[in-house]
Amino acid sequence: MSDPAMNKCSCHECGKHLKYPAEYEGTEIACPHCGKPTPLEQSQIKAIEPIPNTPAPPPMGGPGAPAPPPMSSPGRATATPSARGQATPDAKDPLAGAVPQDLLQSAQAAESNEPDPFTCEFCGADMEPEEKVCIECGERRPTIRNWNGTLIFRVAAGIVLALGLLILALQWTTTSKPFGLRQHSRHAVLVTLGLREEVDPAAATTNAPSATGTVAKDPDLVLQSHAMKPDQDNGVLYIRGTVKNISQYRYLGVKVKFNLKDASGSVIPGATISAYVQTIEAGKEWNFKALVLDPDAISYEPLLPVEGYR
Repeated sequence: MSDPAMNKCSCHECGKHLKYPAEYEGTEIACPHCGKPTPLEQSQIKAIEPIPNTPAPPPMGGPGAPAPPPMSSPGRATATPSARGQATPDAKDPLAGAVPQDLLQSAQAAESNEPDPFTCEFCGADMEPEEKVCIECGERRPTIRNWNGTLIFRVAAGIVLALGLLILALQWTTTSKPFGLRQHSRHAVLVTLGLREEVDPAAATTNAPSATGTVAKDPDLVLQSHAMKPDQDNGVLYIRGTVKNISQYRYLGVKVKFNLKDASGSVIPGATISAYVQTIEAGKEWNFKALVLDPDAISYEPLLPVEGYR
């Protein structure tokens, strides 16, 4: 069965072309493009595109005239001939496909309170969804419209990662507060990575040139004074002295050690005493005393460097 004859006309309001069955000639419907009422009159475009001869419809209201299409709510309307009766699954509305896709997307955007993808948000000119700059006003569409939880998390993670890399770069390239690393800390990292050779501890203690040809600097914990003398109250023998933290950092677990010697000046085997403190702040001193229990101890010698870590 051939398709029924179709007529064409233009909307009186927006000028868009409409296509409709010939039996609707002379009726009035809501334009599927702009939603405003417009008559279906084929004569409007006869000068542009000839239409095949079709039988003239009976006058409006006369016997045999088709009923006007039912009007729906403003904005969208479809017409169904009353002569056909109730629609069946095989009977399609001739204007069902007349609503263009851009109007459907615009209606969906309006329902979800989002900008119309086919309209410029600044001047209202027509735009395609893939266009980024309006040719009328020159404004650019925003690239980010909604800040959801995933986007916020990614931005925050990127900021934290960038700050971490910046602090790491400052620690590695500077030696001053608040991020700088001490020379021996940087040296320890390079030794761990195999990029530098270990410095001889004996050479570091005596400030002598090491096997690598470098000269070790003074330690951060300095044994400033020390002496062996008995306590005034009970006569118990102690080694008393002062350790100073000359660095800009707090040191933890500070320990000073001494080897005891007998009357001949020889080191007494196993006779090593020490004093311990939990913390020495930057630039502060620690007054220590180490108890001497060996009765043969006449003198002593310090074991340097003073131990501690930060």
